[in-house]
Amino acid sequence: MLFRGTNLPSKKIVMCPPDFFDIEYSINPWMNPKIRVDKKNALQQYNSIKDSFKKTGVEVIEILPVKGLPDMIYTSNAGYSEGDIFIKANFKAHQRKHESDKVEKYFREKGYQIFDIPENIIFEGEGDLIRSKSKYFLGCGQRSDPMAKDYLEDIIGEKITTLELTDPYFYHLDTCFGPLNDDIVVINESAFSEDSLVKIYARFQHVITTNDTDNSVLGCNLVVVEKNVFLGKGISEELQNNIKKFNYNLILPDMSEFLKGGGSVKCLVLEVF
Repeated sequence: MLFRGTNLPSKKIVMCPPDFFDIEYSINPWMNPKIRVDKKNALQQYNSIKDSFKKTGVEVIEILPVKGLPDMIYTSNAGYSEGDIFIKANFKAHQRKHESDKVEKYFREKGYQIFDIPENIIFEGEGDLIRSKSKYFLGCGQRSDPMAKDYLEDIIGEKITTLELTDPYFYHLDTCFGPLNDDIVVINESAFSEDSLVKIYARFQHVITTNDTDNSVLGCNLVVVEKNVFLGKGISEELQNNIKKFNYNLILPDMSEFLKGGGSVKCLVLEVF
């Protein structure tokens, strides 16, 4: 497997091992408690993608998993971190509410400023708040509340574009929207309202669209490390070629166990900007 740009650490991320990961309840259409997780396979897949991140120069920080919180593996949702701040998530599902407490503890101990959104306003971290390079986007309509926008703008000090999500299968913005940089984005058009599509096309010079094959494996749920794009195995050749046209290298780990919970590469990663 080839990697590009591995000289210096280029990104810091937080991950959580899948020790207690399983499908114990259903809070999105991907989840079926009758389909259990293959624990051995999940650990192999997790270690494989973690090792691939490290080979691209990424600093990987692991927080301890907690029994009774099977979705902690999806650290992307626990909050948002930039500079010396951490904005704690407010989960919609009661089963996940304590996950953000565990991730907050790590950032607090490292000396980060901790910010909270009012408890009555749902905000599901980097699942819905996505930064390309200098642009910020907030997914609303399925999980995060559009009222979170004003609070987030005050904390971060940047303008945020809200995008309305219309399909329950694509419940977080990171499941259907993956910027490669400030000019290029990968999107699942069917997941957005017409008004939101207008916003996306106005803010990006190049919009790469996914097809049904890509959407079945969350083909927008990506992480960019310099010129490397991490995306789940199973995306179409068409999508691969459309990304490669912009001189990106693709790394395609097997994410099949984590798709059972409705997540892929980005869901497992809390990026520290």
